[in-house]
Amino acid sequence: MAILSFASGKQPHRPRSAVRLGALLGAGVLVFGAWLLWSVLRPAPPGFAPTAGASAAAAPGILQYTVDATDHERWVYFDFSSGAVGSTAPVSLDWDIAFRRTAVLTNGGATNPRGMSGAADLGETLLQDAVPPPDGFLEDAAQENGGVENPALRKWYSYSLVTHVVSSKKHIYAVRSAEGEVFLLAFVSYYCDDGSSGCITFRYRRAD
Repeated sequence: MAILSFASGKQPHRPRSAVRLGALLGAGVLVFGAWLLWSVLRPAPPGFAPTAGASAAAAPGILQYTVDATDHERWVYFDFSSGAVGSTAPVSLDWDIAFRRTAVLTNGGATNPRGMSGAADLGETLLQDAVPPPDGFLEDAAQENGGVENPALRKWYSYSLVTHVVSSKKHIYAVRSAEGEVFLLAFVSYYCDDGSSGCITFRYRRAD
């Protein structure tokens, strides 16, 4: 009987496609691992503690406020005239702009037909240099899914699929109050001082 010998030391041949696939998988694992490590160790986005009391001066003629909008169900109502949030009803005229996570409403249109609120996106400019438009304010409007939103404020932020961070687009918005007075507003941050999300910090001033 013939005896087969394997003493030649030759290794089985691997197809090049398998080698390439293995290299790609290995590289993918390394990239994913690096991204996961970075996402865990990266510093938290700049955040602010919710404001206790009324708005504080951030610069000459400019006020700053941080709203605790962390609740996924409850709207928080802000009044420009008092410079603070308050407990009120959606149909009241005692508020001008409302926040819930990234969503923002104004006191007018489909939210409250009694209010005169609306908003206009002025694009990228400086808050101190911004000039409100004579018209073109958009009121809150009902959506097909049954919700309500203000078209001008719907995308005040950018969301990164890589870092999962919400950041301001740095646009300036003209916001008309429930009684028709105009304010200029800039979103600063979406994060609390402990790194959690839902604390919306904004700066604003009364239009000249």
